Amino acid sequence: MARGTPALIGVLAVACGALVLLNGALLLLLAPAGVLSESGGSWLWSGFLRVISPTVITKDRGPAPFLTAATLMAFGGIFLMSTLIPVISAGLQNQLARLRRGRSVVVESGHTVVLGWSPHVHSVLSELVEANRNQRRACVTILAEKDRPEMEAAIRERVGRTATTRVVCRSGDPTDPVDIAIVSPSSARSIIVIPPEGEDPDIAVIKSLLAVDSCRESRGRGGESAPVIVASVQEAQNLSVARLAGGATCHVISAQGFISRLMVQMSLQCGLSAVYTGLLDFEGDEIYMQPQPELVGRTFGETLAAYRTSCVIGLMDASGRVRLNPRHDTVLRAQDQIVAISEDDDTVLLSETVPVVDETAIAPPDVPERPGRRVLMVGWSRHAPDVVRQLRTQLPAGSRVDVIADTDLTGAERMLASEDDGVPEVSFRQADTTRRDVLESADLGAYDHVMVICPNERDPRGSDARTLTTLLKLRDLAARHSYDFSLATEIADDRNRALVRAAKADDFIVSSELVSLCLAQLSENPQLSQIFDELFGPQGVQISLRPAVGYVRAGADTDFYTVTAAAARCGEIAIGHRIHDRAQLPPDYGVLINPDKADRVSYTEYDQIIILSAGTHGEP
Repeated sequence: MARGTPALIGVLAVACGALVLLNGALLLLLAPAGVLSESGGSWLWSGFLRVISPTVITKDRGPAPFLTAATLMAFGGIFLMSTLIPVISAGLQNQLARLRRGRSVVVESGHTVVLGWSPHVHSVLSELVEANRNQRRACVTILAEKDRPEMEAAIRERVGRTATTRVVCRSGDPTDPVDIAIVSPSSARSIIVIPPEGEDPDIAVIKSLLAVDSCRESRGRGGESAPVIVASVQEAQNLSVARLAGGATCHVISAQGFISRLMVQMSLQCGLSAVYTGLLDFEGDEIYMQPQPELVGRTFGETLAAYRTSCVIGLMDASGRVRLNPRHDTVLRAQDQIVAISEDDDTVLLSETVPVVDETAIAPPDVPERPGRRVLMVGWSRHAPDVVRQLRTQLPAGSRVDVIADTDLTGAERMLASEDDGVPEVSFRQADTTRRDVLESADLGAYDHVMVICPNERDPRGSDARTLTTLLKLRDLAARHSYDFSLATEIADDRNRALVRAAKADDFIVSSELVSLCLAQLSENPQLSQIFDELFGPQGVQISLRPAVGYVRAGADTDFYTVTAAAARCGEIAIGHRIHDRAQLPPDYGVLINPDKADRVSYTEYDQIIILSAGTHGEP
């Protein structure tokens, strides 16, 4: 309702009450005998009836003074009721319009708040719906500078049915504390800040984090636990500022560093995108922390084979510090918790039987030489400099990186040259990467890996259009000249996934989707923040795909217990495998994370083991 409507209704209600009393007094003082009994009882009730239904006076009989006064009171009732009803109707219409605009306060607790709107929203919401399937009632509220009907229509189109999760949309500025208060952030379980589209998204994220903290301060924290806040920033240099703005319960990831490391690892080892997607989404196995007192006193290496349907990847100590793939002779203490990949938190169960390792199936250790590699980067974006830095840390000696982009790279060349340590050599060339003659002149046959960088444009479809054009021409040139390079790329819009597959890229990532998966996972389990820092940080552990024959003999009928033991002897953890014969079949493309260790399997020379290793980077 409008601000003055409740006050006006109150004034009219007081006037109606006064008129009821006057009518009652009139009946007591002037009405002839029998009028009160005919009107239905007490003088107050009779006065009330004459106000809301003035036609009662048509039945009155009596002296002229009484009839005159009754007529005046009837006209007063007609005036008041004819005024009150339109006022109430207008107030209701205003309130309905306010509800349609999405400006009413959300009365919820334990819900998830999403601040902002971008392509990230649909992926985040889809993951939250999947995570909430085991809850009877869950709620996600979205606050963005869009009309509520527009947001609801987009969610119906892109997300579809939301199962047990109720989605509530509200219109407002996600950087304004007054508007944020509409979605009740203080009583929320978690808050996700979505980076907007356009220029300087990090500024908007930082302002939203400050606004959330201001809203919590103004309402008082009391004894309630503060909600978990998660956000992402594009530029790594803004990471520390965003964390300061968000406070102690805020977890911020750097999309730049995250995407850069994934691009490098994926381009050097095709198939890793399916591994990371499997670890980050809620549909398959997830990462859990759980105490296991039965394992106290054992070494970490001994715990690797203690579970049949879960895969141990690390430890969390009493202080909350997480170590992935620690030294295998580390002894578990009473307060330590197991970090494991499992289908659910209630499936992290110790095996009832003691596994028998097939020593005859284990292959002798083989450390292959790492020859220099040649990598071609086609295109440029805000995180491309970080990709070059990652390549420098992961490529072996004798490697070379060449960059072709349609933007002026003088500034980037100077910046990277100042950081250059000579390994590997990096060259830059400015040219239109969508032109066939430019790609033909690049001597593609000399490269081992080609990665197509998605350009930074406001319209994700425009960025992907250029990427797809380049991909098609690269794939056609490779087919015509029998080039044997791996081809990996990044796309901005998940709706172009099918088109990238049609362009036959060896591997690709949807950058917005993977960032969204991280945000959704952290909102449900903030303890994963340390694990993601390890997995996606520049100096953390590494997930890689290694030839299966480096661990077990080709053709040997064995199980994953034996593979686990073979990897452990190298100080590594086997967390799954990729079967070559199913590498082109969606949705998993041959990737299976956390297989049942008792299942029998026979690997070929083309199959691969998914390995978690510490410290060493690069392609084996």
